[in-house]
Amino acid sequence: MSKFVVLPMLLASLAAPQADDYPPKGSAEQRADFLRNQKYQVRFEQKLFVQAGFQPLDAVAREHRMVKRVLFTGPWMMPVTGVEIERLANGSVTLRVIDRAGVTPPAMLPSGAWKRLTKLQGKLFKPEAYVPWDPPKADDPELPVPPVCHGWVLRFGTADRSELGSGSWAQCGGRDQAKVDFATEVARLAASTRLDCASVDADWMWAVSLCFSRVPQP
Repeated sequence: MSKFVVLPMLLASLAAPQADDYPPKGSAEQRADFLRNQKYQVRFEQKLFVQAGFQPLDAVAREHRMVKRVLFTGPWMMPVTGVEIERLANGSVTLRVIDRAGVTPPAMLPSGAWKRLTKLQGKLFKPEAYVPWDPPKADDPELPVPPVCHGWVLRFGTADRSELGSGSWAQCGGRDQAKVDFATEVARLAASTRLDCASVDADWMWAVSLCFSRVPQP
């Protein structure tokens, strides 16, 4: 066989996915991969908050502060703003809007706002449990190319006296309506702190975008 034929065949064999590249279903290695990727995802989510002007969540926890925060990114992948709601030691609840340009002064919220958000939050931002899955096979058909989609992307962070929480949601392919409900309530509370924002004829996330973002929206 010609060496010119062998070389393409060798390259093709190296490029082809191999079933044994993936750890077996239910194996300790698959579980370790899952937990490691979960940790990386949390680190990525919280890094975005820090880049947007927020204090790191672990630092908030060390100060024994209780916060719930949402970072909004608009449908054209333009950072809009972030909102942080805090329950103070005396039971009062405040809201601040945060972005790279600065932080708004704390606005007081009704005392019931924290309780409502906690109810909406539930277990949304607790780490997901590992569930074994079947690894892909070399002869599996290729997945179709996803359609072009422009939608909201949400990042979440929570800290209380017992644990930290983190999460994400994307309008393109996102199915967890409970996360949207939580973010919508945070946006509604932010809009309620400004009369000109509360009267915007748009959904609450767009209201926050229009009233608080310092970046022109398309």
